[in-house]
Amino acid sequence: SGVKASAMRLGAPDASGRRAPEIDPEGGFDLQADLVIKALGFDAEDLPRLFDAPELGVTRWGTVLVDNKTLMTSLDGVFAAGDIVRGASLVVWAIRDGRDVAATMHNFLKAKARTAKVAA
Repeated sequence: SGVKASAMRLGAPDASGRRAPEIDPEGGFDLQADLVIKALGFDAEDLPRLFDAPELGVTRWGTVLVDNKTLMTSLDGVFAAGDIVRGASLVVWAIRDGRDVAATMHNFLKAKARTAKVAA
């Protein structure tokens, strides 16, 4: 599994002179991935159904419910940050959330590795 990315180019100008983006059929690539993070729009989504995870907690506003300290969702080892947690907000908050959740995920994985070594 993975992602298929299309190259884009500007098309011919319309009557106003605007050149709209269009797919370049000669560009693009496939990227293999174990995990793909979906970027969502501004409309509320049925996130548990979208991610095929009925146990995923959501708020009354339709955003992902997380522990405010760890940013972990109701799914063990699954974290969320940015607009999917806050709703549409400033990009600086998303950047901060990304940094915070990266540190939390790092600590989570280090703890799991230590536990695995002790068990072995």
